Amino acid sequence: MINQNEFFPSFPVDVRALWDINGKSLEYAEKAYRAWLDAAGEMQTEAIAFFNERLAKDSEAITRLGRCRSPAEVLSVQAEYAGHVFADLVNESQKIAASFGRFARAGALTEPATESKETSVRRPTHRPH
Repeated sequence: MINQNEFFPSFPVDVRALWDINGKSLEYAEKAYRAWLDAAGEMQTEAIAFFNERLAKDSEAITRLGRCRSPAEVLSVQAEYAGHVFADLVNESQKIAASFGRFARAGALTEPATESKETSVRRPTHRPH
């Protein structure tokens, strides 16, 4: 009976041989990871601020609903509340979209394409028959 140790021969595995890991690729990975962490931290800070503001506004709306004396007042407070919630959500979604755009521009880690004359691909011009 063959045990597992005999089936898989022991040999030193150099993980770097599996991928071309060198100083430049590690630097690229570090920059990407740092950019990701910075973006995640900023998004978390923004989300917490938004939720805190919404919580305060929601608490105020509940207080206002508790003071209503008629169904008409309740509907008025609810309609006003819904309008404010919708406006806040639209505003926050615009902030998030702008943040993603900013992160994409600032965190673009690809090196600028520098095309030399020797390596540039020439596309043939199409001549009508």
